[in-house]
Amino acid sequence: MARRVSIKDVAQHAGVSWKTVSNVVNDRPVVREETRRRVERSIQELGYVPNRVGRDLRGGPTRTIALVVPELQNPYFARLAELMQIAARERGYTVSVEVSLGDPETERAHVRGLAPRPVDAVIISPTALAPADLLDAGGPRVVLLGERLPAAAEISHVAIDNVASAVDVVHHLVEQGRERLLFLGMDGAVRSTATDRLAGFRAALRFAGREVEPAMIREVVHWDRAAGRREMEAVLAAGLEVDAVVAGNDLLALGALGALLDHGIDVPGQVAVVGWDDIAEAAWSRPALTTIAPDLQALITAALDAALAEGGGESAGSETVIAHRLGWAITHPGEEVPPLVGHECDNPLCQRPAHWKPSTPAENRAEWAARRHRLGSPLRDRRGARGRALAIRAALLAGEGPEAITAQGLQATDRDQLPLW
Repeated sequence: MARRVSIKDVAQHAGVSWKTVSNVVNDRPVVREETRRRVERSIQELGYVPNRVGRDLRGGPTRTIALVVPELQNPYFARLAELMQIAARERGYTVSVEVSLGDPETERAHVRGLAPRPVDAVIISPTALAPADLLDAGGPRVVLLGERLPAAAEISHVAIDNVASAVDVVHHLVEQGRERLLFLGMDGAVRSTATDRLAGFRAALRFAGREVEPAMIREVVHWDRAAGRREMEAVLAAGLEVDAVVAGNDLLALGALGALLDHGIDVPGQVAVVGWDDIAEAAWSRPALTTIAPDLQALITAALDAALAEGGGESAGSETVIAHRLGWAITHPGEEVPPLVGHECDNPLCQRPAHWKPSTPAENRAEWAARRHRLGSPLRDRRGARGRALAIRAALLAGEGPEAITAQGLQATDRDQLPLW
């Protein structure tokens, strides 16, 4: 194993003292610009990780974890940061919340250990990283949240299954008799939260025998209230017939809800609106918003387990799928909030964290079998709708065709009636 590049190696390469290197690393304004550029070139050429300096000098861990999120204006990330801080404190760690604003250089600096403050691990929800940015990063342990990047060697990934949750949303709406479903939030990325949710949306509509019209898939760059309102206004101005809006997150959904109400449209009577994330505002809006609620505590526990696993451990490089539920209790008075949804699937993408307990009873599987006829789906309910969604997810992410669906356990007669590709 190659020896790690030290601060003295950088100093010798740049022809300066190690103290000068330290001043450059810590961005102190005492170094001449020419010298600074020379040191920075040496750091890049040698692959030096400045974040190790503090540990080398102090000896021992920092007991600090960096949580890197794209923004804090989104209530989901603000709540995640608060609950992560509480959970880490119980383990004797501090969380340093860092906002990347979607800047690729900032995200790369954190995963490569080039941030100003040393940390023991980085938990990051990336929006600009590429897989190559994680190769031989040489920084602290990294745990990925969200869907932009999957797990890699020594890098774990924790998220809900967005394809399966989108399938749950569509089944719920179709069962209500909704005919014209609009997806609000396509982003055009190769892989992202939006692409996974859109994949589940498309697949579930096709399973239900519904056409997926291009005009009913709306691209939105920024997932916030204003964007949701603007795009919903555009939909209404275009005269599109819609009786359900599936928004990429709760903020988009709330913006769309506001536009619908401004036009005198009864929600949910004429148009149902569904989002993701279960932010507090969703429950306080009028009418209350139907939303996919991730098991945030389980997500945080799994992320911390992976970040703090000793010597890599079993958690390092793992893919952990967190449970979710579709909450519509307020929209449907008298009903209870449904339990968290588990998945029945042998695919590695379905790996459960050790602390998670499945909560989908056998009668739910029988219910899905009965719903098959009402939904107009030609598929036999051999695995249950959610296990089937995960099989689709695996094939979609691999870019495979109908044969991959057959390999996941569906019969050839089902495959022939599956217009997914």
